[in-house]
Amino acid sequence: MAHLSEIESLRQPGENEQPSGGFEQLGPQNRLLTELSRLETGGWEARILVGFAVAVLALGVLSFFLPRDFWTNHPLTVSFTIPPVALFVVMIALVIFALSLVRRERALRKMRMRNVNQLLEAQSKLSNSMLDSVTHVFNRSLLRDLLQSEISGAERNGRPLALMMTDIDHFKEINDRFGHLTGDFVLAEVANILRSCIRGSDYIVRYGGDEFVLILPETDEEGADMVKRRIYQRVEEWQGKNRMGKFSLNLSIGTHLHKNGKTADQTLSLADSNMYEDKRRPRPVAATVNKSR
Repeated sequence: MAHLSEIESLRQPGENEQPSGGFEQLGPQNRLLTELSRLETGGWEARILVGFAVAVLALGVLSFFLPRDFWTNHPLTVSFTIPPVALFVVMIALVIFALSLVRRERALRKMRMRNVNQLLEAQSKLSNSMLDSVTHVFNRSLLRDLLQSEISGAERNGRPLALMMTDIDHFKEINDRFGHLTGDFVLAEVANILRSCIRGSDYIVRYGGDEFVLILPETDEEGADMVKRRIYQRVEEWQGKNRMGKFSLNLSIGTHLHKNGKTADQTLSLADSNMYEDKRRPRPVAATVNKSR
């Protein structure tokens, strides 16, 4: 089961929350990519060390072959008791030592890059296991832990928590009349509509088939009703641009505000019951909705 910090890192911002600069808010995978880029473009310390070693070697060669011109013609006379040959050997030893350090640093950087690549691959597999492949929202396997975590936070802080269950009316008719590829397209479009109607702190989970669950932390009845009206408005706008014969896209939405003491399953069941009650009601006329919540 994925850790909730990984879920948080994958959450995509809604229309009322734009991502800020820097890579920290982008999650573990982007931090690994940044670290990999740093390793690939790094190594300037090694280049400086190599340059220093080459300079020392050049000075050693000059001092060995031109001892008089190199030392006695300089305004500041320096005397050495070490023979030039010994001095040259010491310099060569320093160069060898510097080159060994460079080789060791390159080996360490190569090993770190290999580890980062392995972590990136593991992170990618984890991300794919958490997201639904058709709609690119969270899959059902995360719902229980995610909802229970939000319930615990809401009860602990005394903040409201709204849950919405929604599905596509007569979705089977889409698959039967237009094919499953069109059905997948509609599912992805509905997920995009839902995503555009919530904040970055909210969550969307594909519950199964054509059903989606929206978890709306710190949202009261008025805020949930505003989200519901916004969804109906966006569905109507989509309907005007994407006609599918005589089929009319409609969503049924059930909303439930969590009550202290209720479990995640109980809260989800109540939202599901409210959704089926909504199916028997006439659809509201879309109205202009204030986008701030």
